Formats: sequence, structure tokens, C-alpha cells
Amino acid sequence: MIDLFKKTILIYDYGLCISIAQKLGEKFNKVYYYVPWADAFPKSDKALIGDGLQDENVYRITNFWDYVDNVDLICFFDTYNYDIVEYLREHNYRVFGAGLGEMLENDRWYGRTIQNEVGLPTQQTVKIIGIENLKKFLKSNNNKYIKISRFRGDIETFYHEDYESSKLFLDYLTATVEPKQDKIEFIVEEVIEGIEPGYDGFVVDGKYPDIAMWGYEMKGTGYVSKVDKYANFPEPIRLVNDKLSEVFERLKTKSMFSTEIRVNKEGIGYLIDPTVRSAMPVPTAVELEIYDNLPEFIWEASDGNVIDLQPIAKYGAGVSLNSDWASEHWLEIHIKDEEVLPYIKFRRFMKQNNKYYIVPGFSSVCSVIGLGDKISDAVEMVKENVKKISGFELDHSTSGLDNIMELIEKGETEYNLKF
Repeated sequence: MIDLFKKTILIYDYGLCISIAQKLGEKFNKVYYYVPWADAFPKSDKALIGDGLQDENVYRITNFWDYVDNVDLICFFDTYNYDIVEYLREHNYRVFGAGLGEMLENDRWYGRTIQNEVGLPTQQTVKIIGIENLKKFLKSNNNKYIKISRFRGDIETFYHEDYESSKLFLDYLTATVEPKQDKIEFIVEEVIEGIEPGYDGFVVDGKYPDIAMWGYEMKGTGYVSKVDKYANFPEPIRLVNDKLSEVFERLKTKSMFSTEIRVNKEGIGYLIDPTVRSAMPVPTAVELEIYDNLPEFIWEASDGNVIDLQPIAKYGAGVSLNSDWASEHWLEIHIKDEEVLPYIKFRRFMKQNNKYYIVPGFSSVCSVIGLGDKISDAVEMVKENVKKISGFELDHSTSGLDNIMELIEKGETEYNLKF
């Protein structure tokens, strides 16, 4: 096995995956961490994300291209950078990243087209350009999910029950997106009734590791996963991965990879959303601690090799903690017991004088996780760890974990998804 401490890494990020940099810093000599900060009138905030972590072998840099020729590996754990990934690969740099594979996630129409081409069950999907055309369609079509491609910061996916209940939001959207309201591309999808498990792991040129996680996530409330042999995963989860394998091989995708799959009562799984990047905030946080050799895996994967992941626990769980204050203000986080730090994964933060500060701009502050050889142990560990972190207006709710436990039971009893 190669000595990673003789190797250096360069990470291109947007501030959400800094916990991955910290994990890699445990075994690599140096991790250079870059977040784009330039603007016509730049502020210092973005340039400070990841600052103060030199004692963890993570070094915040402000110029990405100054380092590409002086490192052994370049990593992209988020998307919106496929052009840089493809350029570096074409020039023989060692790269871990989704590259063109990210289009499966960011171009939703393309993703559904691929889904159909490879023979996966595909929900009825309609592409609509412009808000007025969307309104016309929704007046006569109920029970739909509305999504957009690429610009996930503009609007989140929303559920359309009927026009009367959606009209207020649609009018608000019309008023806030002028003059681009006629240019926005909407994807309207049928609602698939069922339960929603998913894969959380890696894809390396179309290959998947023999050990990975699958589980249930409820956005904003919690996540519970199980580590198992890939061959033991529920068939609807494996089918999605196996059908997409050829696509990922062709696109040379070397990336973290997760799926959200809606499984109906007939056992048919519909791919709702592929995540060809770090699945943030909670699944990645669990992966960072549940495997003992994650840095080694990423190093080998960047060269197209898939080695066995080495789990230290059977189950993982976690919650995301939010603070509305952090959306516009600096937020100091207080840790009551430093032993809990490995189980807290911050986003958009800096460290100074051994204190943790969340950089303004995002309400999602951190993930708090737990591990165990029993589901109950992992969940209980999360609840205990949450008590050891505090910050202004920081939401400490863990009730979503109980809801996921009900989902797991429902999946087993009604859908034959043995967890």
C-alpha cells in the first residue's frame, strides 16, 4: 500500500465539503483547499472558508491554478466544475471528480433521457419553458413535482397538489425572477407513491465497491444507513446502479455517488434524483467516519482502481443542524466535549484560536452523526452528540430520526426491503 503521507492533495470546493479535506488531512501530507472567492467587488468571507486548519494538514489557498502542478491528486467533491475536471484529465492530471457525469444530476431532462435509454423505469416527465407556460400546464394537471435544472439556488423542488394551492407561490416566483421568467426550464414529474431508499457510496468508471451504504434520508430531518455487501442491497437500488454503470464508464466518472429511489408496492424502483458528488450534508458525514480507509480508497479510485472499504460499524445515523442566523451573520459554535468533534462535520467554517466560526451565507451549519453495530446505538449516539454542541438559534431537533425508524419498519413489512 502506498504511503499517503508522502502525497499532497488539492481540493476545489464551494465551501460545503471542507470536512472531507479534514479527513484526508489525517493521512495525506498536505491538503490544499480552494473555494472561489473572486467577484467584481469581492468580500473576504469566502476566502476565509477553511482557514485556520493547518494543524490538521489543511491549508487554505486563494489561487487554484498556482498549485495544480505541485500536487499528486486533485479532487472535486461537488459539481458545477465539469469543464475543469475534463481539462485536467485531458492533460494527464490525476483527478477524482464527476466530470461530465455531473450532468446526470444537474441537467434533469438529460438525466431522465439517459434513465429511459438504459432501460430503467422512468416516471412521466414533461419539460416546460417559462413560468406562464408552467401555470397553464398546472391548471389542468394535479399531483406533480416541479424541479429546475442547474440553478438549484433559484428554487427548491416543490410539490404541486392543485393550482389553487400552488398559485400563491407561482405568483411570488413570477415577481421574483423578472425578467428571466420566460427562460426558466422546468421539469414536471408525476408523483410515484411509495417509499424512498437510496445508495450512498462511490462509482469508479462504472464500477462500484463491494462494500457500501444504503439507507433512508428525510431532507432536513435525519438519515439512517446500513453498511453491507453490495450483493445484498435491495434489488431496486442495485438495478439503478447497474443500468447506469455503462454511462459512468463512458464518462470516466470517479466520484462519490448517491441515489434517491422511489419504490412502489410492486417493487419497481424509480430514480428520483441522482447525486453525482458528495451527498451532503449527512450521508457524506457518516461515510467519513464509518470507513477506516476512505483516504486510501479515494487515492486508488482516482487511478481507476476499486479497493475494499473497511467499515468500523454496521449502521450510521445523523441529523443536520441549521441556524437561520448563519444565513446572514457570523456564528460561533461551542463544543462542550472535544471528544465529539469527529462526529460533527461543519460546513462553510473557519477556525481561529481553537474556536469554530460559521461563515455567513448558508443556514445549514453542520451534521452530527453516530455509529453503531445496532441501529438503536447509532441513533442514540446522534442524540447524545447533539447535546454537546451549541450556537445562536441552532436547531437541535433529532425527532426526524424516529420518523426514519418508522420508515425502515415500513420498508421491511410493506415493501420487503430488509434493512
